[in-house]
Amino acid sequence: MRRALAAALLAVPIIGSAAFAAGDFEAAIGRALFRRAWVPAPSSTRGNDGLGPLHNARSCQACHGGLGRTPPRLDADGTVVGEQLVLRFSDADGRPDPVYGAQMQTRGLPGVPGEGFAVLAGGSYGPQGLTYGPLAPSTRAGARLAPPLLGLGGLEQIPEAAILAIAQEQARGGDGVRGRPNWTIGKDGARRLGRFGLKASAATLAEQVETAFALDLGMSTPGRDAAAGDCTPAQEACLSAPHGGQPDGPEITADLVRLLAGFLATRPAPAAPPADPDGAAVFRDAGCASCHRPALPSPGGPVAAYTDLLLHDLGPGLDGGATEPGVAPTEWRTAPLWGVSRTLAAGAGLLHDGRARTVAEAIDLHGGEGAAARARFRALPPADRERLLAFVSTL
Repeated sequence: MRRALAAALLAVPIIGSAAFAAGDFEAAIGRALFRRAWVPAPSSTRGNDGLGPLHNARSCQACHGGLGRTPPRLDADGTVVGEQLVLRFSDADGRPDPVYGAQMQTRGLPGVPGEGFAVLAGGSYGPQGLTYGPLAPSTRAGARLAPPLLGLGGLEQIPEAAILAIAQEQARGGDGVRGRPNWTIGKDGARRLGRFGLKASAATLAEQVETAFALDLGMSTPGRDAAAGDCTPAQEACLSAPHGGQPDGPEITADLVRLLAGFLATRPAPAAPPADPDGAAVFRDAGCASCHRPALPSPGGPVAAYTDLLLHDLGPGLDGGATEPGVAPTEWRTAPLWGVSRTLAAGAGLLHDGRARTVAEAIDLHGGEGAAARARFRALPPADRERLLAFVSTL
């Protein structure tokens, strides 16, 4: 869809008469795509069309704002009215709901009703107002907060061998930590180590971008080429609605995916906190660093993300409801801790759905492979507990 690339080019402002370097120009196009508000097809602005039919937002920026995590907006009844939180649907093995698909899209184009809305009740989010009938008996719902988008380029550069070496080291240990890689198979048939997403289900930023276009915006890409996005065969109005695909390709071309992924890859990592050797020592001695590795190697230097990019089973206290194929509902990619201070300052909460208001609450929910570290944390002298919490809260 060359028309969309042309529209993206037109959205880039000309700054003075100085020529952009090639990389700067591509980053500017990527930024314009991140901000672009897509519209339904057909439209007079054909470079912007293709939205939906079912969708959660009109732009990447609507969900991710300033690139950090932000709290969901709720009305007085607890209904989610913003774009920062979505509900995923699957059975215990990661199969999507046969009617609603993998995600509840709250909005639809004219003639295509949105699927429902998310409501916070009893401390957890669930679906209400489902417009296409009940969920399948085996379907589980799980809330997901939009993740922060800082430092992703560094994570993409970490060699697979470095991540696999950590998994082997953990397998030899005796504290119950057994991280495992999530191997993904791309559309090209290549086997790659997943590193993006809560379940490490995307090996590259481009794959993660394609998932967001499909599930959040209802737009097709080379890797996810269904023109109707997450619509299922049971949703006839959605399947028959107009879309922006062309006979020669999807709504979002490989070039646009590459440009948007390139923009995200160049967003800087969160600022490093002041050195705190005492806090770092308590963090390490409690066993937190077994999974939340302070730094991983990359060709550009150490990536201080506090993750191992592996999946860990954290027990029933962190059962996320919906999951993805090959990953248990209680398995999660080790969350990078860089940027925690920014998340806490925004009041967005920690963990996949923001349920933990503080670092202490997040630690308390760690079971399974995290149970031993949690027990060591609880056994610390009060001063050391506070030192560890302060250390993590400044990352």
